[in-house]
Amino acid sequence: MRPSAEIDEQYLFYSLFTDEFMSSMEALQKGASYPAVTDAEVRAQRLRYPPRPEQRRIVTLLDEAFADIATAKANAEKNLQNARELANELSAQILSAPSANCTIQSLEEIVEADCSLSYGIVQPGDEFESGLPIVRPVNLDRPLIELGGLKRIDPTLAKGYERTKLKGGEVLLCVRGTTGTLSCASSALAGANVTRGIVPIRFNPQSVSQELGYFLMRSAPVQAQIRAKTYGTALMQINIRDLRQIQIPVPHPSQQAAIAKALQDAEEQTNRLTEIQGQKLTALDDLKKSLLHHAFSGQLSQ
Repeated sequence: MRPSAEIDEQYLFYSLFTDEFMSSMEALQKGASYPAVTDAEVRAQRLRYPPRPEQRRIVTLLDEAFADIATAKANAEKNLQNARELANELSAQILSAPSANCTIQSLEEIVEADCSLSYGIVQPGDEFESGLPIVRPVNLDRPLIELGGLKRIDPTLAKGYERTKLKGGEVLLCVRGTTGTLSCASSALAGANVTRGIVPIRFNPQSVSQELGYFLMRSAPVQAQIRAKTYGTALMQINIRDLRQIQIPVPHPSQQAAIAKALQDAEEQTNRLTEIQGQKLTALDDLKKSLLHHAFSGQLSQ
């Protein structure tokens, strides 16, 4: 897109990111699978603009402001990265402290007798109104999975998958795609099921608590084993046989409650830091939008 002589190129560039222009483009989009706007529709958009000296003044102010915002965002993103690294370091320190009293056991040795460590439903089918809720790998984007937002399927498709029927409270491990990703099933998921990409884990409380088991599965040594056993190119996955043999460092039962509490406290601290930095990033994005709005509505003062 080349502007006419009356319009500064950078001024035109900034104008394309205003809420007004973006909204007008969204309103013109057609097509369900690939929404698009034609070239003619874009060219037909009208742009109000002040004289070039005023355009340059606005561009200069926006350049300076956006440079400061970019620096602030870089700092916030660095702080966010530091918070995550801190969580990993705290976890490693807490789990390594009682290493002398740990026993190394395979995953299949420390789960409940009726926990088969199996894949879920291979072909869940289409959405089925008021059907059976299922958890998919895409849902493992938060620590606790609730019913809201889950796909529902024809309950008859879950026949033959009783082994992965949820009781609530399971650790849900992704074994296809982003292998090693973890979430926990809320109690509300009792009776629900999972798809092929997820293995539900219920730890034997005589060996390890469910809460500590979650943190152990997230620990660096266990995640390293999962990565090492993951194979594939287009679709990464881990074989169930290999998963069952993953070696878990299990602390002595007398230490497990204290370790789980320390890990939970570290998790909450990290979550607070992450939330603060996330709020800063959102505020900076909002500030950028506000500056654009003021600039192109004639409200940007000298």
